[in-house]
Amino acid sequence: MVRLAALLVLAAVAGPALGQDALTQDLYASMEGSVRREYDGLMQAIARGEGGPRAGSEKMQQLLKVLYHNKAVLFASCAAQAERVRSPQAARVPAGQNLMLTTCVEEKFAELNKFSNVRSYALAFFPDRIERCGEASRLRDQEPLFPPYGFLQLPEPRLYDFTRYNECLMRPESTSPAAQ
Repeated sequence: MVRLAALLVLAAVAGPALGQDALTQDLYASMEGSVRREYDGLMQAIARGEGGPRAGSEKMQQLLKVLYHNKAVLFASCAAQAERVRSPQAARVPAGQNLMLTTCVEEKFAELNKFSNVRSYALAFFPDRIERCGEASRLRDQEPLFPPYGFLQLPEPRLYDFTRYNECLMRPESTSPAAQ
């Protein structure tokens, strides 16, 4: 719940958008400082040994960068969606009281959190599905619109539909889109 409250503060900091076409991109860009603080805090915790023995590996760091990039885009898209459905005559409410925003964030982040668990399971039992399902679940059309923040240093930005990714990882191989 504390994490959700912190994320909702990001929406308040993002401020009003200038136009609907670029709304999500504007919100995404405005969140960079907040996302960096959260990411740096996690990296410091890992450096102190609070993330487990494998958390500091290069492969895990790259995964965390991909997840933070996706998390920022998911949040920005929820904030933009909430702004788009708000009537121009409606008074602004604090982000934590914006039902559209909080519902969207809870749903999107639940899928992201589920992915972390499903991915761990898939790594143990069918690691070959991870890359194939990832490719089948990418949102390639959105990747150029939301370049990763400079501090994430991703050689190839990858945005995912985590609902699709989770379903693909858990689907029997013969019916998985990644198997086709």
